[in-house]
Amino acid sequence: MRLRTFMMILGFVLFILGMLSLVLILIGANFTYLAWMDKPGSPRGLLIRLLMIGGGLIISYMALNPGSDDDQETTPDQ
Repeated sequence: MRLRTFMMILGFVLFILGMLSLVLILIGANFTYLAWMDKPGSPRGLLIRLLMIGGGLIISYMALNPGSDDDQETTPDQ
């Protein structure tokens, strides 16, 4: 699997988990494996969830839009 594909999947999973976790915490539920975020206090858990959403979007954007180095690799040598 290529690195860009892996990064796209990772970003998508982070974004979806962050969004679902944020929606669930607003209605009073929680994922059991993400409950450790809320132990120290509510603001810290909310901040981590927002960072998951933002980080997932940034990783996905970077995976979809490669830099100029990737364009040079696809051109044939002359």
